[in-house]
Amino acid sequence: MAKSKKAASAKASPKKGAKAKSSPGKTPVSRSASPAAPAGNLSTEALVAVKTAVSQNVSIDFTFTGGIGQATAILFRNGVLINMQSISETGSIVFSDVQSGDVVTINGVCTGTATVKLSTPTIPANPKNFPNGLMMANFLIK
Repeated sequence: MAKSKKAASAKASPKKGAKAKSSPGKTPVSRSASPAAPAGNLSTEALVAVKTAVSQNVSIDFTFTGGIGQATAILFRNGVLINMQSISETGSIVFSDVQSGDVVTINGVCTGTATVKLSTPTIPANPKNFPNGLMMANFLIK
């Protein structure tokens, strides 16, 4: 039935000074503004995509045969997306400043067959051949 006015208003607004409830494993969100980090703390050592003495250019060659295809190659370093390029015909994508330990991810589709070849040693070894349908592969740069 109907609740009393006192019971309804008690649930609608928390008492002053009451602590916010939080679920186990969840951090309560603070509503107060926090000061921004000083801009002077950012240095080139803090950036992920920095050219080093061991950086190299890596060419990714796509060959689509017996049909059409489209693919996207993505370069990750320490889990951060560094570069992403797409191709819709036989050709090459070049990533600069690639380092050992980077990951190249290939996603795409082809109606015939496709071959993907990287210009540097990888784990797993390349080139990789794909039948018609989806193209999905990850390559760790040695």
